Amino acid sequence: MTPNHPSIKQKMSLMKGWTTEVVINAPIQLVWEQVTNFEAYSDWNPFMLKAHAKFEVEGTIRFLEELKQFGQHWLNAKFLSIDPPNCFVWQGHFGASFLFTVIHRFIFEAISEHQTRFIQGHENSGLLIPYLAWRGVYHVSYQGYLDYNQALKEQCEGLVASG
Repeated sequence: MTPNHPSIKQKMSLMKGWTTEVVINAPIQLVWEQVTNFEAYSDWNPFMLKAHAKFEVEGTIRFLEELKQFGQHWLNAKFLSIDPPNCFVWQGHFGASFLFTVIHRFIFEAISEHQTRFIQGHENSGLLIPYLAWRGVYHVSYQGYLDYNQALKEQCEGLVASG
């Protein structure tokens, strides 16, 4: 498989969702602050290019994703839960919720005082899911979240090194 040409099996394996994780050599509070500073995403995040949020339960977030060959698109979501600095969850949909709904979890685990495991869990549902998987949208989105993780790691570790 090449990154731009995944097999049908690889595309369909992401249909229901995925999990990504990265270990960041930075304290949990610093990682939390970077992830929840949505207005600063344009400074470091290669996947979510812009984001605006009312960061509270039932508050909304609107963000612009870069989906490479599928273009950029805005997604609106609502925060379902927020537990600083451990996790938060949002749910979004495109069109009617029965067509496409996504639940995304952001989990922060302190490995030590100076190291954090950052986990993103992504769950898809709705009638459009098989079609979007077949087209490869989820393969591109999954890679985008891997890029997000790497950029977050570099951002946080850079702040630790300069701090």
